[in-house]
Amino acid sequence: MQELRQNRNSTIVWTMAMIAIAGMYISIYPSISQNAAVADVYNNFPEAFKKTFGISDNFLSAFSGIYALVLNLVLLTGAVQAMNLGTGITSKEVLERTADFLLTRPISRLSVLRQKLLTVFLLILVTDLVFMAVDWALIQALIEDPFRFRTFMTSTSSLLLVQLFFISFGFLLGSVLPRIKSVIAVSLPAVFGFYIVGLLDTVVGEKIKYMTPFKFFNVNMLAAGGSYEPGMLVYAAVLSIAALIASFVVYQRKDIPTI
Repeated sequence: MQELRQNRNSTIVWTMAMIAIAGMYISIYPSISQNAAVADVYNNFPEAFKKTFGISDNFLSAFSGIYALVLNLVLLTGAVQAMNLGTGITSKEVLERTADFLLTRPISRLSVLRQKLLTVFLLILVTDLVFMAVDWALIQALIEDPFRFRTFMTSTSSLLLVQLFFISFGFLLGSVLPRIKSVIAVSLPAVFGFYIVGLLDTVVGEKIKYMTPFKFFNVNMLAAGGSYEPGMLVYAAVLSIAALIASFVVYQRKDIPTI
């Protein structure tokens, strides 16, 4: 409950940021979808730029095109949030020198970390549920193009799946790194490092999807009505679980200074 209270305001800010990103693009779609001049501008963007921001060939011809862009931007935002939470909540006792308060209680480190993990899961789940509810309400209110609820749920669920990976990776870094002076200085390079790796698909090819969580799931395909690859779901789950197990093992043996 203490961790939930301390992270409440930041969770509200991150949720509002993701809603603002989605709301901006959803609200302008009706006015630009039939605008030939706007279409020409986007079509003339360099391929590298379009690939960076996930702009598909049907960007304006169908709502699924612009929604894929929305998801790419929201995934990046949600990944930073999850990474911040995972890294920050496990390194807090080192960063704030509060180990003598928490870890001297008659409770095991395993229980402490388990409660921290539950806190992060709850915060991310609330964030995603609120985002999805508002997002779908905006689509229903502003978009006339047919966009099935099943497609919406399938594609938007990629946000939670990517965040689960970054929670696990953040837990691992927070447990392994001896001293973290700034959480954002660790989480931002990690998230954007994975994002930049995803831009190397023209060099690496199909194998790039095994190297970065931003390529685990094809957002453009999901927004167009596609489905997840079972193998990639298993692969993402194995990586996340392995990172969490490693985090618990390291955290129980970690030397946490009190002064």
